[in-house]
Amino acid sequence: YTTMFDRVKNNLRINSLSRRLRVAFTSIILLLIFSGAMSLLELERVSHDTEEILMASKSNVDIAGEMIAALNEQNDAMIYMAVVGDERESHRVNCLNSIEHLRLATESACVRMSATDNSTAADSLRMQAERINQMANDYLDKRVHLHILESEATDSITPFNTQIWYADQYKVQYMNMSRHITKYMTGTNSTLGPEVNNLSHTARRAVTPVFISLIVMLVVVIMFYYFLRVYYLNPVLRINRSLGDYLTYKMPFDEGMEARDELKTLRDRIAQLISKLN
Repeated sequence: YTTMFDRVKNNLRINSLSRRLRVAFTSIILLLIFSGAMSLLELERVSHDTEEILMASKSNVDIAGEMIAALNEQNDAMIYMAVVGDERESHRVNCLNSIEHLRLATESACVRMSATDNSTAADSLRMQAERINQMANDYLDKRVHLHILESEATDSITPFNTQIWYADQYKVQYMNMSRHITKYMTGTNSTLGPEVNNLSHTARRAVTPVFISLIVMLVVVIMFYYFLRVYYLNPVLRINRSLGDYLTYKMPFDEGMEARDELKTLRDRIAQLISKLN
């Protein structure tokens, strides 16, 4: 087992200075390529998450716009019928359509809020939409008119008509619904929270490989400097100094200086040349 281990060790050993330099530079290049590929991958995820956030934001704005449009359409119809007294069929049809549009848009907004753990806000928005839609249905079904007649029968002194009903009751619910829609658009009920958190985490993941690569590269550079200093620069300086002493002072060339690989071969050949000259 020892012999086999020695063979494997000898096969894996790099006995050339040039090969060691190539391995070092290749390792740095591969590390840069790896960190760059990881960063590009994470940046692609950042781009994807950003696109999802923009799409979610656009969807929120579209839903809020649908709710506002339906609410305003219903309010316009109620003004024509309850305040102006114009009971044409076209206003009734517009009111019925706006009730359905408001219900559908509100349901879409509630689904998005419930998916982000905003169930309380979703329930509040749904209840407010149901409340104002019920008031519109009560007017269309003549229940408001019946209530007015009953009020006039029991209290003939205090005036009560459709204009007062609109100003005191319906308009209050209209303003409440408007505030709920505004809160959905700009408040804490926005559904962008999870997407923004995912984008933040992905951005950190995109930076992490680069940071790790910088640390590893710093360690590699320090080790590379040590390698050059010990195995290349110091032997070259010793060979140069010993050869200079021989040429200047005829001092014996130091054949026992520590050197490896190509520098060891160079040292031995210089020693052989000097021995032949002597």
